[in-house]
Amino acid sequence: MILPFRRRETGTKFVHPVQPAPRTAVLAPGFQGSRLVRVFASGWTADAARFAPSSIAGPLEELRKVAELGFELRHSVVVLTSNDDATLSDEDREFLWSAFGVPVFEQQLGPDNELLAAECGAHSGMHLVGDFPTLRRDKNTCACGNPAPRLPRRARINELTDLLA
Repeated sequence: MILPFRRRETGTKFVHPVQPAPRTAVLAPGFQGSRLVRVFASGWTADAARFAPSSIAGPLEELRKVAELGFELRHSVVVLTSNDDATLSDEDREFLWSAFGVPVFEQQLGPDNELLAAECGAHSGMHLVGDFPTLRRDKNTCACGNPAPRLPRRARINELTDLLA
């Protein structure tokens, strides 16, 4: 009996904002793949299209390229931002929503792709995934019911990543 050899995955586990996670193509390096998550480190390719994801995640520039190809999704788009990127603008969010016709979520990543903050289904801020006591926080309860502290939607995410530097 021959058992298939499975290479050990390196990188950070991708955390989808909606559970259970759909079939997702991550268009960025530094993440682990799984049964439902495939990583395409070079961005959108023919292999990514054959994977037929219901959801895609990646940097805004890569997601814009996919949108221009007219690829259809059934679930969601996750925009991955980091300290070097600006937060997702209302115009960018509207462009992605119009292009794909599915909800758009933003996730703020640290230097090693670790999740620092994630937008929830209520789209009313970024829930922090750690303790950052010096940051401004929205003190109102989030409509999604998640008790995790959150940054107001237009807060400067750079404050968060500066703390980790």
